[in-house]
Amino acid sequence: MKHILCKSLLASTILVTTSAYAVPVDLDFSNPYNVNFDTNPYWDPSHPATTDGVVHYTNVGMSGGNTIDAKVTATVFGGYVPDFQIPNYESTSVSEPNGDHGFLYRRDSSIPIGQAVTGGLEFVFELFDGSGGLTNTFTNPITADELNIIAYDVDGEPQQTENLRVFKSDGLMSYITGTNPASLVATDMGASILFEGPGTNFSETDTTGAVLLNFANTDSFTLRFESSTIANNSSLDNPIFSAIDGDLFIQFQGPPVTVPTPISVTLLGLGLVGLGLSRKRKIA
Repeated sequence: MKHILCKSLLASTILVTTSAYAVPVDLDFSNPYNVNFDTNPYWDPSHPATTDGVVHYTNVGMSGGNTIDAKVTATVFGGYVPDFQIPNYESTSVSEPNGDHGFLYRRDSSIPIGQAVTGGLEFVFELFDGSGGLTNTFTNPITADELNIIAYDVDGEPQQTENLRVFKSDGLMSYITGTNPASLVATDMGASILFEGPGTNFSETDTTGAVLLNFANTDSFTLRFESSTIANNSSLDNPIFSAIDGDLFIQFQGPPVTVPTPISVTLLGLGLVGLGLSRKRKIA
């Protein structure tokens, strides 16, 4: 996995100068493109899902007058295996959630019962210029001045933790968690912010298991969902579900928490500015 060291500093500088007129992009995941729908969520047989690790979306938003397309790559790590991704995830009973990206993964059943496992599922979201239609889409990266996204249903069970790690170098500027005392606990880990779930199940529409993330000057960002499971018997070997929303249907209260930039990154960024090399570019 790659990260751009000076990205957070540059995003900070650009946010100060553009926040007066920049409109945050709200990502819409209701237009999956050329997806191999080969399964269905067990709780909703009518909704198609895919076991593929990569999902493409068209027309997820607009930035600077340009259409944004997106590529979502999911990679499971540690003692877990993937079940499926759910493009255009929606609730079956109410109007929201709708137009989201859902996913399910679970403890590897080949690991002996009683043996604790750790790991999770990492998502890389890449943004592309879709203004030219489908002919050249998913080839030209596009930078969004500012975008918002919500990760929700990150809660957990007594025998299973659910956490989310977000990286500063992706242009993470701020976040808002719920006001419930049991809400996600944010810890600054230096290069990342770790959001730890409450260890108790909550509704999808509850802010307790959700976080609103604000990014700036980014063409890609990574969301790493991390878990640990202690299964004393097979009935406790629960699958893990979370989802990602771009139209901000969950309403948060309170001011955003600003994400500080590491000192080493700040010094590097200032050096680049002095050399006239501060223009953001994608580094492979």
